[in-house]
Amino acid sequence: MNRERIAIVGTGISGMACAHFLGRHHDITVFEKDTRVGGHSHTVMVEEGSSHVPVDTGFMVYNEVTYPLLTRLFRELDVATKPTSMSFSVRHSLQDLEFNGGSLNLLFGQRKNLVNVRFWKMLMQIDRFNRETVEELANPTFGDLSLRE
Repeated sequence: MNRERIAIVGTGISGMACAHFLGRHHDITVFEKDTRVGGHSHTVMVEEGSSHVPVDTGFMVYNEVTYPLLTRLFRELDVATKPTSMSFSVRHSLQDLEFNGGSLNLLFGQRKNLVNVRFWKMLMQIDRFNRETVEELANPTFGDLSLRE
């Protein structure tokens, strides 16, 4: 029996998953334009003092509820996962701004922001954006529109 020959373009999660599953019964050739595999998922080594720390720059969010097929793939490949919290933080050195909304302590990690009018205005804009977004999503007028529309 001749095995069908299949070309897969790209080594992101979709290309690699296709190669994994199709490779059981077909001859697979994978093409990648970059010098490394992984698509937008990429680990870089960041110098921290005298050591290097691995930082994942592409794959940001994973949970079993939202990604059942990826969860199945991880189980099949015996990829260990561990729970973590999702958070966002940013530091802008030129503006001397730090932001992390994980808790009040983190939000005001720079204690000077307790009395910084610009910082409080930014917080009010974030709150307004969140409120208006929820209202707009509930508005049936926009139910059939895409983000672009």
